[in-house]
Amino acid sequence: MDVAIVTGAGQGIGKEAAIKLASKGLHVVCVSKSNNCKKTASEIIAKGGSAEGIILDISDYENAKKIFTNWANSISFKQIGVVLAAGILGPNGPFLDSSLNMWDECLRVNILGNLAVLQGLLPHMIKERFGRIITFAGGGSAYSFPEFPAYSASKTAIVRITENLNEDLKDKGDFIVVCLAPGAVDTQMLKIVKSSGATVKTQVDISEPINFIVEFMLAKSSALSGSFVHVRDNWKDFINTGKTLSKDSHWKLRRIE
Repeated sequence: MDVAIVTGAGQGIGKEAAIKLASKGLHVVCVSKSNNCKKTASEIIAKGGSAEGIILDISDYENAKKIFTNWANSISFKQIGVVLAAGILGPNGPFLDSSLNMWDECLRVNILGNLAVLQGLLPHMIKERFGRIITFAGGGSAYSFPEFPAYSASKTAIVRITENLNEDLKDKGDFIVVCLAPGAVDTQMLKIVKSSGATVKTQVDISEPINFIVEFMLAKSSALSGSFVHVRDNWKDFINTGKTLSKDSHWKLRRIE
């Protein structure tokens, strides 16, 4: 792989993923709504890596698609990986009291904005018959999460979208598409979740989802393409091993732990 595009690269998992991928020799395109993506890119360059920052409000998804369509048409890179880490919590529950305007913003960022970036890149990826794509599930994608109902709905949708995308790309070349449940990482978002009184099921060190992202981005093969994978699942058994999933072991939306 030559280049990785990381949304939400201004902070949290997105930022750390961008830095780690750059350390593996990839050019990294850091995307965020604020100038923080430029700071992440500068940090990478200061460490001897290759990066650029694109300040972009992906909630304007038509513009986001246009920006990355134009970007893909201008590059010399062949093999692209995409880490769709951008996300916001949206309104606090319960549903009856939550703002639908805030629902709209949450869905535009978490679903449509990330997908717009990918849609802008996919024609190039399909032409080159190569792609590595990681989406993010989160609280509420495998269980109820009424404290943040829009976030829960958006992350549940992303699981099914990832499964469908994998089916779309099966005959298009060397593609690996996975949806990661990263666990609860100590970020600003987690602080807000905790302050709301929500239950945090699995708290993990940020190194765990970062290791997952790097291994999947650089994988030669994985039987988990199209799957919903928790960071604590035995996912390493299925990367570059030739091992296949049994008929009853697929990780899908209705996970059985």
